Amino acid sequence: MSHSEVRTSAPREAALALFTGSFYGGVHTVVGHPLDTIKSRLQMDPTMRNASALDVAKSLWKTDGLRGFFRGCVPPLWGSMVYRGIMYSGYEFSFTFIEKGFPDDHFLKNELSPSFPVRPMVVASTVFAASCRGIIESPIEYAKVMGQMKQPWVLTHVYRGVLWQLLRTTALLIPIFSILDVARRKTDLTKTLPGNFVVMSGACGVSYLCCWPLETLKNLAQTGIGGNSLAERIKYLGGWRGVYRGVWPGTIAGSTRNGAGMVAMVFAQKWATDLGLRD
Repeated sequence: MSHSEVRTSAPREAALALFTGSFYGGVHTVVGHPLDTIKSRLQMDPTMRNASALDVAKSLWKTDGLRGFFRGCVPPLWGSMVYRGIMYSGYEFSFTFIEKGFPDDHFLKNELSPSFPVRPMVVASTVFAASCRGIIESPIEYAKVMGQMKQPWVLTHVYRGVLWQLLRTTALLIPIFSILDVARRKTDLTKTLPGNFVVMSGACGVSYLCCWPLETLKNLAQTGIGGNSLAERIKYLGGWRGVYRGVWPGTIAGSTRNGAGMVAMVFAQKWATDLGLRD
């Protein structure tokens, strides 16, 4: 579950999440884009092959100043508000539909095991949400990555790498939403805004570390850098170790921006309840 408010109906929760998810998306982009730019340069710029994250930061500052860290920010800023709103809307629709429409003893609503307390309804809702998000996100991510690499983008290429995009998004979100759901049900951490930040940033950190190779390969597929096949891209990266290039700035950025975004969305969800939008 993405919030702790009492749900009403699937359509209403979807509508509210479309609004509150846009808060998440806006904060997410502004907070994390500088580190995301460093990550992309480490992954794809051959001149930075042996550089550290600090080296890239110094180069960006020397070349473009503060503007260099926010290069390519406009597409993901408005786009993140749209596709994260759609993602959370899809998730809340599916989650609330199962919660309200299925009996409590249904396998979708129960933990897989006491030692692995993930609920299938969370996984199913996440896959649905990731699919909704991926169709909208792929063109925006393509424009962002091309902007970060100072390359022109082509309209007919906006869905280049879309399969990698969908695979990466689904693999990334399932652990995040599963950890978040367990934390909401079994701990008191998510009852405060700082607690929501800690849980979300921690879940994202774990998920990013596990799924980072898909992030790197997705970026290469979208830009066309490194060849067209998996073998060519691995060779371009200098072997399998190369798929983890940029992992630390990317993970820190992902954890921080998602933690901040969750705080914004939880605040907006509470605000919606206080306004009587769930009555």
